[in-house]
Amino acid sequence: MKKVLFISVTNYNFEKEELVSHLEDKFKGLAQKIKPYVLAKGKPFHKRIWDTDFYLLKPGVLFWPLASILAFYLCLVKRIDVIIAQSPLIEGFIGTVLKKVLRKELIVEIHGDWKEGPFLSKRRRFEALQKKIVPSLAKISFKNADKIRAVAAYLIREAKRFAPENNYFLFPTFTNLDSFSREKDTSYQKFILSVGQLEKVKGMDVVIDAFNEISKEFPDFKLIIIGEGSQRKNLELRIKNLGLENKVELKGRLSLEQTKNTMRECYYFILPSLSEGLPRALMEAMVLGKPVIGSNVGGIPDLIKDGQNGFLFIAGDSNELGKKMRILLNNKELSLNMGQAGKELIKNNFSNKKYIENYIKMVNL
Repeated sequence: MKKVLFISVTNYNFEKEELVSHLEDKFKGLAQKIKPYVLAKGKPFHKRIWDTDFYLLKPGVLFWPLASILAFYLCLVKRIDVIIAQSPLIEGFIGTVLKKVLRKELIVEIHGDWKEGPFLSKRRRFEALQKKIVPSLAKISFKNADKIRAVAAYLIREAKRFAPENNYFLFPTFTNLDSFSREKDTSYQKFILSVGQLEKVKGMDVVIDAFNEISKEFPDFKLIIIGEGSQRKNLELRIKNLGLENKVELKGRLSLEQTKNTMRECYYFILPSLSEGLPRALMEAMVLGKPVIGSNVGGIPDLIKDGQNGFLFIAGDSNELGKKMRILLNNKELSLNMGQAGKELIKNNFSNKKYIENYIKMVNL
């Protein structure tokens, strides 16, 4: 059984019940055929659970220096066979060094837009310099990887520019959709839903502007946004200036169960992001049978087949989004048919079982 070291910046919190349930299913499944070790952020320093050893370091400026030393130590002491870098950037660079020095197999994963994504969510120190460094780090990682795994087709196309002959694997992140797929009590109430962090990259200002364009035509409908972030005050001001205080509701951060309960009652779901990998919230809405509208970026077109199970629109274009919103509100039969088509796509192509099978196959190949 191969010993596998995962290196990531995920912040593990074992006190969160929803996260624990999700992690348990994932790592118990993986531990059937591989021996997982995880190096990431969080606490306590060491925790053995679900046949997996977690080594967690405090977030901060010392994280990467300490993580590099700890990764080297674990590779030697635990006799690691495979290193999995869960990003082609710093994780991938550390993985490359370990591979060269210790002759380990290296798998590099791509979960989202590694070029622009890190700079869309927030401003960073020495941003101009970082934008020059990022492509170099990714190039080093891709060229030295033994295998590359991505969650969406467009990410593989980007990586192939640097490593066209590599072994590529395409499958989504572990997304526990069971509680959503089992839901039977769905309805179509008079509100539109969007879920995501209140950050510029998520495009919530775009969906508010689009809703403003159609709200007078559909006075009975509301827009509900679930999520929290640094743009909340700006969005509240936008809502006030547009006179939509009674029409748009910012719900803040909700639990997974609360989100599901709201999502199962919405009329349709919108994901207006400027950058995405393969979005979980979109998959959750689709498996509930909801018609969806999403921006034509990242992995969203892997899920939304325009005109079949939902609509795509140009990211940032509130006018085009408003037109697509209007179509669904004017045609409930079309909405229901699209929702059912989306539900079938998710059920036929995405499952925890398939994820575990694909992951183990990739590692052991």
